[in-house]
Amino acid sequence: MKGKTWIWLGGIAIVAGGVAIYMLNKPKEVVKWRMATVQRGNLKQRISASGTLSGLIQVTVGSQVSGSISNLYVDYNSQVKKGQPIAQIDTTVYAATVQDAKANVSKAETAVADAQRQLARARRLSADKLISQQELDAAQVVADRGAGDLSSAKATLQKAQANLDYCTITAPVSGVVVSRSIDVGQTVAASFSTPNLFVIAQDLTKMKVEASIDEADIGQVKEGQRALFTVDSYPETQFDGKVNQVRLEPIIVQNVVNYKVVVQVSNDELKLRPGMTANVTIWTKSKDDVLKVPSAALRFNPSSFLPAEEAAAAKKAKGPGGPNSLGGKAGPGGAGPGGPGGPSGSSSRGMVPRRDDRVWILGPNGKPKSVVVTVGITDGQATEISGEGVSEGMQVLVGVEDPKRATGAAPLAATGGPRMR
Repeated sequence: MKGKTWIWLGGIAIVAGGVAIYMLNKPKEVVKWRMATVQRGNLKQRISASGTLSGLIQVTVGSQVSGSISNLYVDYNSQVKKGQPIAQIDTTVYAATVQDAKANVSKAETAVADAQRQLARARRLSADKLISQQELDAAQVVADRGAGDLSSAKATLQKAQANLDYCTITAPVSGVVVSRSIDVGQTVAASFSTPNLFVIAQDLTKMKVEASIDEADIGQVKEGQRALFTVDSYPETQFDGKVNQVRLEPIIVQNVVNYKVVVQVSNDELKLRPGMTANVTIWTKSKDDVLKVPSAALRFNPSSFLPAEEAAAAKKAKGPGGPNSLGGKAGPGGAGPGGPGGPSGSSSRGMVPRRDDRVWILGPNGKPKSVVVTVGITDGQATEISGEGVSEGMQVLVGVEDPKRATGAAPLAATGGPRMR
């Protein structure tokens, strides 16, 4: 038994020794860095937003009188001309009112004629000293009152005739009917507010997009800037437009301030329809012939892929402090969820240059080395950089090749990427 025990102990010692020798002689793991090249080219800065399409001139048609709809002359998509009848309200009551007003005018005219004859007679009698001045004045008052009653009766007739005319609803502009909210037999009430019956778009070959822009971005938007947008019905088609108006009115929803920007667009093929949701991109700034790198290079931090002593040495060489100091975790692709072009990014804003914005290169010893840069504009995928240590063709780190170690990029705030305005 003792012999067997010693054999087992000897075997365990041999295995442990073998493992120790393997671990001592195991080759050090070499990080394979993903690189990108500093290139020279053009950049266009953009702002993304969403909005709703509508006709450039869109008129809501209502009714100024109450009553039941007796006839409809147009329907959805009907082409109409200015002044064309489009609906009819029952005229029975209003026609009777006009007849009554006409009768009152006739009675007032008869009364005025009689008062004028009585006044003329009174003047002749007064001239012959047959009646007193008081009787003459009374005849004058009756004649004046009759003239006033006649004017009032005529005004009442004019009002009644206007209400009768309002029973015929006409198109205020030429265009196409895009909305109808009434049917024959339905009663409209115009007692307190004008009921909306139709919506007519004057010309659907010219449309507009009303996009909501965040207050942080609105300062970059100017009239005349180019805007591109897509709609869900034609995801592969990009429509071209131009910023026509930047409204000053703030729209506050849950303490978030937005401003309306109107983008005018041609719709000659009539593909676009009112109410469609448009995903808008506004080109706010452009630069030609600048140095640029993938935005991932400004978010990538190599510390997670270095041994502890190398990371500490690199941090010491870089200098203390700064949001971009080593210690954050970044993934191989360098595409953070909050950075430009990331999944949740809705716009690519201008960047505020900071002293500690930097990219990483490989030094002569093959170790990461930081280079301080000044950040310019970005299109979400590439960012303008400049600085003394930056040159065209320079290779910068954007990630690692080993997928097992690539655990995903850290958020922009953790890695110290370029700060957004």
